[in-house]
Parts: sequence; structure tokens; C-alpha cells
Amino acid sequence: MLDVLIRNGTVIDGTGARPLRADVAVADGKVVAVRPEIETRAARTIDATGLTVTPGFIDPHSHSDWSILGNRDAQSTIRQGVTTEVVGNCGVTYAPLTDGNAREAGAALAAFGYEGEVDWRSFGELLQRVHGGGTAQNLAWFVGHTALRDAAGIHGDRVTDDEATRVDRLLDEALDAGAIGLSTGLEYGSGRDATTAELTRTAARVARHGGLYASHIRNRDAHLGAAVDEFFDVARRTGLRAQLSHLNVRYDTGAAPDAWARAVERLDAEREAGLDVLADITPYPDGIGLAIGLLPAWLVADGPVRAAQRLADPEVRQQLRGDCDRYWRFLHRGQWDRVTLAVSPATPELEGLGFPEIAERLGRDPWDCLFDVLQAAGADMPAVQLMGRLFTPEHVADAVEHRLFCLGVDGFTSRTDGVLAARTRHPLFFTGHTHYLTHHVLQRGTLTLAEAVRKMTSMVADHFGLADRGRLVPGCHADVAVLDVAVLAEQDTSTYRQGTYAAGVPHVLVNGVQVVDRGVHLGARAGVHLRRSF
Repeated sequence: MLDVLIRNGTVIDGTGARPLRADVAVADGKVVAVRPEIETRAARTIDATGLTVTPGFIDPHSHSDWSILGNRDAQSTIRQGVTTEVVGNCGVTYAPLTDGNAREAGAALAAFGYEGEVDWRSFGELLQRVHGGGTAQNLAWFVGHTALRDAAGIHGDRVTDDEATRVDRLLDEALDAGAIGLSTGLEYGSGRDATTAELTRTAARVARHGGLYASHIRNRDAHLGAAVDEFFDVARRTGLRAQLSHLNVRYDTGAAPDAWARAVERLDAEREAGLDVLADITPYPDGIGLAIGLLPAWLVADGPVRAAQRLADPEVRQQLRGDCDRYWRFLHRGQWDRVTLAVSPATPELEGLGFPEIAERLGRDPWDCLFDVLQAAGADMPAVQLMGRLFTPEHVADAVEHRLFCLGVDGFTSRTDGVLAARTRHPLFFTGHTHYLTHHVLQRGTLTLAEAVRKMTSMVADHFGLADRGRLVPGCHADVAVLDVAVLAEQDTSTYRQGTYAAGVPHVLVNGVQVVDRGVHLGARAGVHLRRSF
């Protein structure tokens, strides 16, 4: 007897093949048959007449490790059909930790709804904390390079032999505990101080474990070319399977008109030359950013508490107005209307407001408003997040369409109640995944539905080594999303109506267990920790 039988649906199996009218049979957590008119009895039958059955979506670039402890049911993402998320990206993970930075990690996680103690220190202990309590979705984890540096006590661009040895030990522990590889974030935090030589040395150790290397590269504006060169230099020297995170160019920031085209040509060439590399993209012209990334190294070198103290000095603020020309460089062109304050633990009354409105409310100019927010945050400065209008719609569509780009969201799972509800007022968190289908497939026609599904399922699973995921074929794990394409086609996923979840995905299975039934979250936490298979 089957556990689940999904009958009379149109199956898009994740391989890119043409849709097929078929039933999908599930037993013992696996897909056991995909063919028309399966007559075997089942404990649960889902009538998919008029619906489309696909593998569960896999987000190749998620930050749900920030919010999962406050949202184990993955409310906003599981309801979009997302059954697996690759987390630990951009160098930022909340392990490994030391006694010295555990309080800072706790404050950051509290901003994402976690109310417990931060009593873990190693990466393995963090995995035990997360997966010991269950999650609705599967998670595959990178360990963050910035976290490794911080835990090893590295400051600036010089690394002593003892510090390098500590990084090696912490990295080995994380990889042995089940991290799939190393992620870097080279635009903010201590990661931006790392030299190419340091990155290469650390990546080489990952290669010896057979892991992956994912990088938020050093620049995505005027110096994109050099940043891409550095990425490929590290990947080539170490022979790593590599992921170029959210390869895009922020508009009106000094980038050459053909900067992105040349970067993509390099991606193509390296792939053709044998390097196992892909990139990913986000669904909207908008994206999240860490506010501390705007600050120059001289201000943050001694940590956020000291940086906040120095922000009280008017002369320091005056110097910063010239020295903050980095990261979101359009702010130096006065384009504050492109930025909203998203997360600010010390000034929550300003969250969700654009900086022109904040400036009007406080009676100060936008630069001083930003400095006020960061100064008030103090030790919690790394938790301050911005939401910015970063890219042109045409640029996003070009990347979505490109054959070497997986489709990710670069957000985190949220919910419509509690702390997370107040800090996620953008559709990125609630309809980012379905936006690929509604906007880029059904409305704009950038991709066919079958190709979009492939880029959100098997393409990701194969590259990240997630065995037997991302396909609806016998023997694969039964991660399944059932889509109502007619409902999706009518949605406006470019805006967010507060208090609502995505519509158009009535049924979701994770490892053969139904988590969403007719749009209702059943509370099942069937997700598991995924390790790489190569």
C-alpha cells in the first residue's frame, strides 16, 4: 500500500522534459512510480486534476539559517513549494562561536524571532540545535568564512600561523559535522579584510574534504571584473566546485555598461574549460544588505561597539560622508529613495520606513539618520539590515534566462506573526519563489515552466551534491510541490499584502510527508539535514 498517491496531475519532473499527464506514487519517503492511472491503494490520495506536480523547489542561496530557530515551520517558504534550502551563505553563519561573540550572535538571532539561549559554540552543535528540534524543510549548510575568522580571533588582513591553525581546526570540524563547503562574504564584516592568498589557502582545505566554495564576491559595481577574476583565481587554484553567489550588478554605481556581460562570458568560458561552476540570481530588482557594509574598514576594524562610540563624534561622521562610498555606492549619488530600513533592533519604530521618510521624521539628513541607527545599535550593529532597489528589471530577466544561473531568492523564511512579521514587509520573503513562476514564466515569458522548474530543482540538486533530490522519478526522495498554475497566473507577486502567504501551491510534501494540504500548514517537520553526496 502506498503512503501518498497524487492522481490526475500534469507532471513536470524537474529534468526539463515536457510535461506529462501522470500519477505520482509515494512510499517510504520515496517516489516509487510516475505513470498514468496508478491503481494501487494509498493511505492518502491527493486529487491533482487541473494542477501541476513538480519536485519541491530548492533554493541555492538562502539565509534561512538566520530565522529557522524562530520559524521552524518555515511558514513563508514551505507554502511556496520550497522543500530544501541551501543556507550559510555570504560568509555569515552563527557558528562557530566563542564566548566573546555569542552575545552578539544571540542579539542578531533574537531579531529573527529566536527566544532561546545561544549555548552552542561549534558548528556541529548548531546543527544539532536546529535539526534536533525539527524543521519543515530540508537544509544543506555552508559554514561561513567570516564566522571562522571571527572565532579564530583574526583582525585585519594579516593572519598568524596560530590563527590559521585555528581556522583549519574549526573548518575541519564544520565539514566533518556535515557542512557542504565554505561560503565567503567579501563586501562586509571581517571577510572583506581577507586577502586572495588567505582565501586560496582556506579553500584548498575545503577541496581536500571534497566540499564546495560559494562566494559573495568583493565588488558588484565599478570593480566587478577584478572581483570575478579573484573568484575564479581561487576556484581554479584549488579545483573546487564553485558557486558565484547572486552574480549581478547594482545599477548607477559606476559599473561599465558591459560589466555584467563580460562577467557572464567569463563564467561561460570557465564552465566550458571544465570548471564545475554555476551562478545564481534573485527574482526581484530589490535585495537585502547589511548596513555595516557601508562603513569603511578604518571605522569597523575594532568591532561594532568601538565603531558605535566613534559615530558620536561629528568629525568622524563628516569624514564618513566621503569614505562610505562602497557597497551600495548609489547612496553617494543621493539616491536614498532606493533604500528602506528593514531590521534595526535598537530603533524598531523606524523599521519598514524609507530613508527620506526617516529623515523627515527625525529632522536630519539621511546620512545622519543612518549613522544614528548604527550608533544606537552598538554591539548589534551587524544585525542592522537594509532593503534596497538594486537592479533593473531587464538585468534580472537576463540573469534568470541564462543557462548557467540557478534561481534563488537571497532571503530567509518568515511568517505573518511575531518579530519576523514586523521585519519582512517585502514580497521577497513571501512570494520570492513563486515570483519566478508568476512574473518570469507566466507573465513575462522569460522561461518556460519546465525550464524554470529545472532551474529551481534538479539543476541545484546536481550542482550541490544533494543526492536523489530535485526530480520526480522513481527512487528519488519525495519532495513534491503541487501548483495551481491558474491561480499563480492571476497573482501580483510584485507587492506584498501584509499578513498573507503565497497562494497557488495547495500541496507540499517533504520526504514523503504532507506538510501543506489545500494551503493549510499541517505542522509537520519532516525536513532533514542534507549532506553532499560527492
